[in-house]
Order: sequence, then C-alpha cells, then structure tokens
Amino acid sequence: MSLFALIRWPVLAMSAALIFAGPQKIAAAETLTIAQGNDILSLDPANHGNNSTESALVNIYDYLVDKDFSQGQLRFTPRLALSWSSDDNIHWTLKLRDDVYWHNGDKFTAQDVKFTIERSQQDKKLISSGKFRRIKAVEAPDDTTLRIETDGPDTLLLHAFVGNGAGILPKAAFEKAGKDEFFKQPVGTGPYVFKQWVKSDRVVLAKNPRWWGGTPKWDGVVIRSIPETTTRVAELLTGGVDIAVNVPPEDIARLNDNKGTRAITFDIARNLALHVRTGKDRVTGDPRVREAIDLAIDRNAIVQQVLEGHGGATRGFFPPAIPGFAPELSRDIRFDPERAKALLREAGYSDRKRPAIKISTPSGRYVKDREIVEAVAGYLEDAGFRAQVEVLDWTVYNNKVVGDGFGELYLWGMGSYTDASTLFVDNFKRHYDWSDESFEKLAASVRQAKSETDRIAISQQGQQIVAEQRVRIGLLFPQSIYGVSDRIVYKGRFDEMIAAEDVSRP
Repeated sequence: MSLFALIRWPVLAMSAALIFAGPQKIAAAETLTIAQGNDILSLDPANHGNNSTESALVNIYDYLVDKDFSQGQLRFTPRLALSWSSDDNIHWTLKLRDDVYWHNGDKFTAQDVKFTIERSQQDKKLISSGKFRRIKAVEAPDDTTLRIETDGPDTLLLHAFVGNGAGILPKAAFEKAGKDEFFKQPVGTGPYVFKQWVKSDRVVLAKNPRWWGGTPKWDGVVIRSIPETTTRVAELLTGGVDIAVNVPPEDIARLNDNKGTRAITFDIARNLALHVRTGKDRVTGDPRVREAIDLAIDRNAIVQQVLEGHGGATRGFFPPAIPGFAPELSRDIRFDPERAKALLREAGYSDRKRPAIKISTPSGRYVKDREIVEAVAGYLEDAGFRAQVEVLDWTVYNNKVVGDGFGELYLWGMGSYTDASTLFVDNFKRHYDWSDESFEKLAASVRQAKSETDRIAISQQGQQIVAEQRVRIGLLFPQSIYGVSDRIVYKGRFDEMIAAEDVSRP
C-alpha cells in the first residue's frame, strides 16, 4: 500500500489556503494568540474531559499543585498549596497561600478548595466526578489549612489536584450565581480573566492585575479554534497567530524556512490507540478478529511515513516518563499480516465474506489523526477486512465518545495523565462491553499495594491484560509539533498545556 498520496496532499491544500489568506495579519503586540485544533468544550473545569479545553482553562483557574516533567520524571511543585504532608498517606495537611484573590476581588480560602472537592463528589453528572473519589473527608479549620482524610493509604493524592477537574472554584461566587450563570462569566484565581467565549471561534482572556504570581506577561490571550490544519498553519505564516498546535511534519521545513516562524517538536504525555467495541453483537466481539487487527497494522511504517519519525511505535498506553510505563509493550512489536489473514479464516471469514469494520477519527485534533486512521484502514483492507473510515468534527466526536456512539473502532489520543494507574479508574470499560476477572482483581488490589514498586507492577500487569485482549490497541506515542512565531519564546510542555505564562518575548 502506498501512503505517498495521503502524506503529500496537505502541502498542496495549504498552498491553496495561503492564496486565499488575504492581507497579512499582524497580531497585537501585547496579545498572545494561540491556534488550537478544536474549540473548548466547556468553561467548567470539572466537566469536559478534554486536554485542549484544559489547556485554555489553566490560564483562568489554578490547581493546588503543578506537575513538572522538565527533568524527565514527574514531580509536584507548589501552586495554591505551599506545602503538604502526611505521616500515613491517609491523613493529609495542606498549607495554602494567603495572598490569593479571585478575579471578583474575594479572598481565596481553604473553604473554596473544600467546596471544589465536595461539588465534584456530589454531582455525579460531572465528567470528572470521580476525581476526588478517594477523599473520605475534607476540613478547612482556617483560611489557609486544609485537612484531608482518604479512604485508605493513597500515595496518589496529589495527582488528583492537577489536570482535568482539578481547577479550584470560588464557593461564594458559585453559590451566589448558580452553576449556569457562574459559567457564563466564570471567576478563577489564574493570571488571566475570562472575557468572552465565541463558540467555534475563540476564547478571549485579559490580564489579571491582581494575580498572586505577579504581573502576567501578556495584556491579553486569545485562543482560537481552527480545526483545519492548513488554515492553522497559514494563520501562523501570515502573522495571525503566535502558536499553531498539531502542525503536520511535512510543514516543518516550510515553517523553519519562512522568515518569522519556526517549528518545535517535543515529547508529550499521550498515546494514540484504537479503542475497540468487544460486545458479542460486533465482529470485534471475537478475540481472533481483534488479534487480526492488532497484527495487521505496521506501526513502524506509520510512524516513519505518516509522522516522518516524530513518534514511537507501541502497543502500550503510557509513555516512558509516566510512572507505571510498561516497556515490554513497546518492544518487539509484531507485524504479521499473514497471521492476521489466518485468524480471520479461523473466525469464519473469507474473500467473499469479509468482516466490516468502521473506524472513526477526528481531523486535526491530534497530529495526522485522520491520516493515521486512513493508513490503519489500508492495512486492514490488505488483511481482508472491509474498512470504513468516519471523519468527524471534534465536538461531534467528543459527544460520541461520551454517548458510546461509535462503531467497532475509534481513535483516541489519551493524555492528561500523571500515572499509569489511571487505567484502573478511567471507567473505560463502559465503552467496550468488556469485563475481565483478573483485571478487576488488579484494580481492587492496586489500592492496597504495600509499596510503590508493588503498585507499579500491578499497573503494568493491568496494561498487559488490556493489550493482550485488544480492548485498546495501542498504536504509537506521538510527538507534538507546534509552529511558533519568532516574536515569542516557547518550548512546549510534556502535558500539552499552553499556559500563557510559559510564553515570553525574546
């Protein structure tokens, strides 16, 4: 199968986009403009489950702690919490900053953190309602002290205070306005104040003059939604944006050769995998069919030809910097189309009776997402499947994920994780009609692990089960490729958050 046409057409499309880009646009000097591949899904930090949404919200809301992967391993650093301690990993004391104010002028206190935790626990409709599931009790004895009791030894408590669902909300402002009104004009403690959300277009933020971290670097931040990759790149080339995410690898040279722009690449906490429906009413309910899919795909060729080497082939789900990484899932990856064909014959299929597979993908949400799925579909066709590719707008796609609306396979780029044990609490099984007694035992035992070594081992066993039963079929660990303007200094982050305070002028 030739991938040449799949790879080269975006270059031609981008040339066309540039022709119609119109007069050159120059971004306002004191405004940072970021081009995302999709619109945000919500202004509620506990109700979106989406990395690019979180990337916008980190500029409005604060976490208690920050996650830092800059040294190749996760470590937590202070943010709204100055310190934390526990003698038994059950009873925790966190000391909070006393110089923090909400955007409306109210003082931030421990009561706000208690409210945020309890709101998530009590509202089961929130996507991140399980975020603080292990917290049994939370007390705020004074404005700067938070006491937490977990339901058992929990070495992962700090993980709950970063990422999706961890943004702290103001108790008084939320209760006064009510949920719906509050999120029309949300209030945070972050360096930027919410001004406007024009759906499917942009989010506009302004400098918070009373930010506890000092004077923000930018007067304003604009986060634009530009799903079409060629348009996103064209906007960067013509000065309309400062950062364009998810740039295709074939545009790297163009960005580097263009005066005023460059491309940056960096490792990220993300994997791309095919998520598989395993119900008996699906052809993928047959383990032989799932194994045939696994063996039919040449992951290394996809990495080299579609991503031009900007990634790594894997059957796993968490890259090496994530605690619990399972290295064996990235070694000796088997590509065996003949065995795939044999498995289909064993399952009762033939050239005259080929199993139909529908594969869904977004376009522009992840680097080369559609092209990766088109390549996968080509390999499946070669192995004897009838593969149909469904390309959807990201908002529609995300709604289908929530509503279990896909066919046999869909591409998902899981990210925003800080530990591989999230595999046990991701509630992902509801999408797949899948259960496994051994996996359930591991999920129960990981809470009782006597040491970090034991916990990591249990997590790795769980990943092996998911990989061997092909509930998720890991494809690759992608690198991120951004286009950036020379008027800014930015290196990218492992967690893919674009905090405006990480971006500076030369």
